[in-house]
Amino acid sequence: MTSLISNPGDWAGLSLPARLGHDGSCLLGLAVILLSAGWPRTAFGGGFAKVRAAVFAGSWYEGNRADLAQGIQAYLAGQNRPAVPPAEGAVEARSWAEAGRCPAAVIVPHAGHVFSGECAGQAFRLLRGRSFRRVILLGPSHTLAFNGAALPEEDAFATPLGTIPLDRPALQELQKREGFQILPRAHAREHSLEIELPFLQEALAPGFELVPVVVGHLDEPTLRAVAAAVSSIWDDQALLVVSSDFTHYGPNYDYVPFSDSIPQRLGRLDHGAVERILARNRRGFENYCDSTGATICGAAPIRVLLEAEGRRPLTGRLVEYYRSGDQLDDFRNSVSYCAIAFFPPAEGETAPAVEAAESSPTRLLTREEQDLLLQLARRTLSQVVSHRPLPEIPRDLPAGSVLRETRGVFVTLNTWPGGDLRGCIGNIFGEDPLVEGVIQNTLASASRDPRFEPVSDAEAAHLRIEISVLTPLHPVAGPEEIVAGRDGVLLEKGGRRAVFLPQVATEQGWGVPELLRHLALKAGLRADDWKAGASFSVFQAQVFEEERPPGGGR
Repeated sequence: MTSLISNPGDWAGLSLPARLGHDGSCLLGLAVILLSAGWPRTAFGGGFAKVRAAVFAGSWYEGNRADLAQGIQAYLAGQNRPAVPPAEGAVEARSWAEAGRCPAAVIVPHAGHVFSGECAGQAFRLLRGRSFRRVILLGPSHTLAFNGAALPEEDAFATPLGTIPLDRPALQELQKREGFQILPRAHAREHSLEIELPFLQEALAPGFELVPVVVGHLDEPTLRAVAAAVSSIWDDQALLVVSSDFTHYGPNYDYVPFSDSIPQRLGRLDHGAVERILARNRRGFENYCDSTGATICGAAPIRVLLEAEGRRPLTGRLVEYYRSGDQLDDFRNSVSYCAIAFFPPAEGETAPAVEAAESSPTRLLTREEQDLLLQLARRTLSQVVSHRPLPEIPRDLPAGSVLRETRGVFVTLNTWPGGDLRGCIGNIFGEDPLVEGVIQNTLASASRDPRFEPVSDAEAAHLRIEISVLTPLHPVAGPEEIVAGRDGVLLEKGGRRAVFLPQVATEQGWGVPELLRHLALKAGLRADDWKAGASFSVFQAQVFEEERPPGGGR
């Protein structure tokens, strides 16, 4: 059966015509026709008191039982893979699976099967015939804004392949935990979970029960609580599945951070996130999403996975990667799909340690160290705009040099002499040695700040570089402990967050109330939302800049 979906990405946020088929007929109505014509009654019964019926069968995937089973088997076999290079790590992951090693967790995409099915199939292929008592399925919310994690009220979920019973004892246990609530509306029309169900039914041995969780906004305390609860039911007989697409690029998704060399730059953008996921670096992943604006719809459930799996030794491998642009030969609007598998260590093997994400103890940079970083940033900027390779990291740094420390750092590009912002990207928590952080954030400020077009070769020599090296972030009790001009501030509320560097308040002439009002607006909140229910963390920065750019003023 030919798939009826008309767009490779999520429908949330698209205009009404994108929700209709090519002939203008409503897909939901067509799904109802297919439902009555081709589905077995067992898909809605099975003795369960309350069953969530499949909403997207007949539109996002086949509505006929036989066609759906045949299609999933083809995806598991990789029969229609796009003509793109194999993902690094795929061969090793398959060899591990063939040798009897079974993933404990996977990240899989959730677009219409015709687009992301080949990608998801390669992760589920590693699980063929495996027996699990429980499958914990985490997906983002596309239809409802809420805080925490949403549980269903049903006893089973249905697809054209039949019903999957829910693990009611596990769900009741989660319901008692902080951050969880029963929220039927979050599940009613959420595709991120439903898309994965036929793969689970075809790939896994029968007998598993499902724990479906829709993840909403997560502030830091709620994230930790939700991850701890997930960890408590994620044992050796449980599989954790995280549903997420990766970058949504193009005007349909209101994300056009670059307009040239799109396939190559999309690849670099996606793989930057993948690298941090494989490194089990939750803070680094968050920093990367914050600094690049990466439109990874399942970032929240991925954060839960990274926080939860930090409690057990796992090794991650990228199993598959391609974009809808590769399939359609059209990158004007493109959605990226990744499949990642996490394996427990083999007998006698030690899993890699979780990468440290917290900043090192504070030590101020000397004038010589500041000059070295400014020179490194200038070389990086020059080579980025002229499309040359990035400069190499200095190898002759003393063993105890602060430049080797893992520190938060921002790189800001300003016009000179006017001082208008031209790009600013950084990370609050250190991900890399300071010298590497300066290179990567200079690259990002020049080419990936979504507020601006990439810096051109002609203007680079007229931009002045400013570097802010941060102290470790620490929470404060409230606004009364914040000093405008001294403190950078991270505001978090209801899963939304925003940060200002210390110098912003000074440059704008703000006191603390003005600073927090603008910070709330930057986070997508109302101006006065900082007054109740918000949490604050502060840091300081050592800020230094070039005296003047090499090209002077224009």
